[in-house]
Amino acid sequence: MQVIFLGSGAAFSPTAYNASILVDQTLLLDAGAPLCVHLPKVGVPLDRPAAVLISHFHADHCFNLALLIAARHELFPASPPLAILGPRGTEDWLRQLLDLAWGEKFRRAAWEHLALTVQELDEGRGAEVAGYRVRAFRMAHVSTWTCLGYLLEKDGVRLGYTGDSAPCPGLDALVDASNHVIAEMTYAEPGKIHLSRQEVEGLMRRHPAVRFILTHRGSDQPLDGAVLARDFLTLDLPL
Repeated sequence: MQVIFLGSGAAFSPTAYNASILVDQTLLLDAGAPLCVHLPKVGVPLDRPAAVLISHFHADHCFNLALLIAARHELFPASPPLAILGPRGTEDWLRQLLDLAWGEKFRRAAWEHLALTVQELDEGRGAEVAGYRVRAFRMAHVSTWTCLGYLLEKDGVRLGYTGDSAPCPGLDALVDASNHVIAEMTYAEPGKIHLSRQEVEGLMRRHPAVRFILTHRGSDQPLDGAVLARDFLTLDLPL
């Protein structure tokens, strides 16, 4: 399984782009990075990803999905279908996002052209998409809406992605189910709604067999035993 970080910074990072991770040139975990620039930069056409998993609806994780959809609609007449997976409310959110970005008429045309499908996942629910087995885990981030982390399984690799989360039972369950996990590490010191360096260290102690890859960086402090993600870092799993 190949993983490319199209954005590895926290929401207001001055040194890194917002969250998006490309898996096997096929599946996107979140869509906060400028995908219309970054996908071609890593040699991937905009119409190649088959699915996008949205962890939650904060702008730094999802607003560039509107540009990706528009670009596929405008520039790729034969663009293949695109599947969107996310928490409850994803379909209504996506309609609103596209209406605000481009207008209702464009949204309707793009939705039909790209054969957009939306699958809303609950905690513990599984799905099959683009050749991956996907399972959703409830994360503790904000109370405004449901926030999810995901487990992807393929070819013996069990890759967890936390999205944004403070410490919670769902986070430990996700890490426990993974053999590699892409975990956020926003804070240098403990705070609210995100993980700190100290809390990631605790996760690593509780799950010593799991390989940790750290993203959503608010700090550049390295952490022994973990890979610190940076924009355009490419990893081949298993590590």
